[in-house]
Amino acid sequence: MSRVTRLRGNAAAALVGTIVGGLLVLATQAGTMPAPSNQPQPEKFAPRAGSQTPRSGPAALLAWSVGGLPPAAERAVERVPGTIVATSVHAGLDWIESSRSPDGSVLDAPPQGMAIPFEMAVVEPREYAQLVPPGERDLVLSLERGEVLIPETEARLRGAGEGLELKLESHSARVSGVISDTSTNGYEALMRPPIPEGWARADRFVLAVVRDCSQRRVRRALEPVLEPGRAVRIRCGREQPFLRYGDSVLPQLLIKDTFGEFAARPSSSTIGAIEVDPVWREANIKTARLPALSSGDVTCHRAIFPQLRGALRDLASEGLSYLIDREDFAGCYAPRFIERDPDGRLSHHSWGIGLDINRSENTPGAKANQDTRLVEIMREWGFTWGGGWLYPDGMHFEWLRWAP
Repeated sequence: MSRVTRLRGNAAAALVGTIVGGLLVLATQAGTMPAPSNQPQPEKFAPRAGSQTPRSGPAALLAWSVGGLPPAAERAVERVPGTIVATSVHAGLDWIESSRSPDGSVLDAPPQGMAIPFEMAVVEPREYAQLVPPGERDLVLSLERGEVLIPETEARLRGAGEGLELKLESHSARVSGVISDTSTNGYEALMRPPIPEGWARADRFVLAVVRDCSQRRVRRALEPVLEPGRAVRIRCGREQPFLRYGDSVLPQLLIKDTFGEFAARPSSSTIGAIEVDPVWREANIKTARLPALSSGDVTCHRAIFPQLRGALRDLASEGLSYLIDREDFAGCYAPRFIERDPDGRLSHHSWGIGLDINRSENTPGAKANQDTRLVEIMREWGFTWGGGWLYPDGMHFEWLRWAP
């Protein structure tokens, strides 16, 4: 089927979504995060701390839970009064084994046995199209099996856009178009169902456009379909620049664009670990002596050392260095999957931009126990803290933005 025919066939659906999409753009454009430049500014990366959620009026809404929401969650959100449209999105990790430009030239050729991590989202085109700006709607509606849409930053990373051929670990795909980073919500590609059989795990979350940002009403609607005690995170309006699963940190897309992209493979000797291309590692991962942070050497991405030193200097100047137990530092660079689950996604420790401080009193999942003064200084120097995450990780600090 030709692209022209497909576009004509989707014209009616596009018209239905025009008003909804226009409302979404108005509701979210002030909170979107543009793709980073070579010298990114802090406000381009940081979520709008303390920003106001609109009390009424059309707004984008996200609902997600650790491990994914059940299938009934979408219908539950649809039943909430004021919901205009709701759709389920499945997020997963795939791997690029190779890629070719439209003219057949090889663009990506990872070392033998390695592949490039690639975060993807599976969407229902006719529903998801109502959640993107009108100018990009036809591209979403026209998605066919075997095709993907990629964001602008991904096209820059790959060196090609429409017509790019991707050989993924799970299947092969052709890029049918390029849309904004915001329209993919930071994922590196959008595809239509089914979920690839090769994915070990896909986490479902719900996106919606609502007339009234009543998080309490949405939470109440979800309670009957969730397991007892299951925590759910709901975002609405401009709280976060991207509406995605695990929304408290930057998308892998922006991490790669800022700190570099590597090829890797699961470790043959350590469960949940990965082996990173040594060429990338040697160029980007460095070791330095930071006595205020650790009793030994500290290994991180070379780019974050100035901010680390700045934070430690401020702690010392205020007489607060004792807030860090140097003997309880759990590291920075650690190439692995999140929680060492080989079916999950990559930890940002794999890029050497996360720090685990005062580990013993801040075990994952437990109530965080970090001094607020330490947290505030780290935030001032561009690091986000895991203590407020849906699944708390109180020891964890992670790069979020360049410090002034």
